[in-house]
Amino acid sequence: MTEQELKKYKVQVPKGFPVAFRDTRITDEYGIYETGLFQYQGMKILISIDDGKWHLSVSAKYPLGYEQLKKVRYMFLPNAMHVAQIFPPREQFVNVHTCCWHLWEIDFENDGNNE
Repeated sequence: MTEQELKKYKVQVPKGFPVAFRDTRITDEYGIYETGLFQYQGMKILISIDDGKWHLSVSAKYPLGYEQLKKVRYMFLPNAMHVAQIFPPREQFVNVHTCCWHLWEIDFENDGNNE
């Protein structure tokens, strides 16, 4: 994402918002990534760092598909990380919003070669 796009999509975090942000900005060869609240193509995107890991929460008024999640991931999170959608045990599952998805940075020790 460019500096202009970042300014275009970023919105002011409302007072009393339940997430406290640590301002973080990373630049790589693909663009600029920053924590905060963003509005993009009818979606609300929250980028935070929780326990030292990047977290992307995206909500919309409609179900999102694979291609939309993929686009949001690469647009709003730095390239050099692996992210996953995590499904915890049923007892720990929380779904406050029916059209909300979370992507979490994960430790990925294996580069995919199982040799």
